Amino acid sequence: MRRPPFRNAVNETEAVMQKTDIRLYNILFPIWLFFLWPTAVWLLILPANFAVDSLVLYLAARHLKIGERPALWRWSIVKVWAIGFLSDLVGAALIFGLMLTLDYAMPSWDTFHFPGTTLLSLPGVVLAGVLIYWGNRRFSFSKCGLGEETVRTLALALAVFTAPYAMLIPLYG
Repeated sequence: MRRPPFRNAVNETEAVMQKTDIRLYNILFPIWLFFLWPTAVWLLILPANFAVDSLVLYLAARHLKIGERPALWRWSIVKVWAIGFLSDLVGAALIFGLMLTLDYAMPSWDTFHFPGTTLLSLPGVVLAGVLIYWGNRRFSFSKCGLGEETVRTLALALAVFTAPYAMLIPLYG
C-alpha cells in the first residue's frame, strides 16, 4: 500500500525536532492577544489613522513650503504612522493604569462618567502628544535633509493635530 505524500515530511520534521531543542516559553501570550486584535474596528482605525497622518504631513509640508513633498511623504509616512499609533497605545495604557489605580484607591469615584473620564484621560492624551512629537522629531525626519526648525515644526504639527483627542470622550453618560 502506498503512503500519503505528507507522511515522509512528518517523519523528517520529527527527526529535525528530535535533533534540535525547541522551547515555547510564552505560548499563552499570542492566544491572549487574539482576543484584542481580530475586531473589525481595526480595519477602520488603521487606514483612517494613516489617512489623517498623511493629510497633516502634507498640509504642514505645504505650509512650510517644502518643495519635495512627495519624496518627504514616501520617506517618512510609515514612520509617522507607526510612531503615532504606538504613542496612542502608550497613552491608552497610561489611562488604563490610572483607571485601575483610582478604582482601587477610591472605589467611590465613578471614573466612567463625564468629569471622571475627561480628567482621567488628559494625562494619556498629553503623553501621546509628547511621544508623537519626540518620536517624529527623532526618527521620522532626522535623515530627510530638512533644517532643525522645519523638523520641529513638522513634528509639532503632527503632535498637535494627530493627538488622540477621542480618548477625552466619555464612554458612558
